[in-house]
Amino acid sequence: MAVRLGLVGTGTGGGGCIEILKNHKDDFARHLGVDLELVRVCSRNPEQAIEHGVEDIFTQDYTEIVNDPSIDVVIELIGGTTVAKNVVMEALAAGKHVVTANKALMATHGEEVMRTAEEAGKE
Repeated sequence: MAVRLGLVGTGTGGGGCIEILKNHKDDFARHLGVDLELVRVCSRNPEQAIEHGVEDIFTQDYTEIVNDPSIDVVIELIGGTTVAKNVVMEALAAGKHVVTANKALMATHGEEVMRTAEEAGKE
């Protein structure tokens, strides 16, 4: 089974996510039967995308990820509570599954995020 991923954020967390997906792609397929395919990466910093070797799938506009019908899961790893909330809420509204490690977002807007996820059938 193929799962197409869009990643927003290429800092410490996002960069680590890129490396895990690249270095363990075969492990995920072998042990879990899932082909995780990173198809789009967004950041304010193109240099970080180049550093991680994903410049060919890079964008500075997160809406290209949120609005891409081929992407199944949006991973939000930018931090903060403003743009991150927009990414998460827009992704849910677009029918995407969302993964976030954003404690500030969940502490501030967690009930709204979880309610929106439930209403979208993505809990």
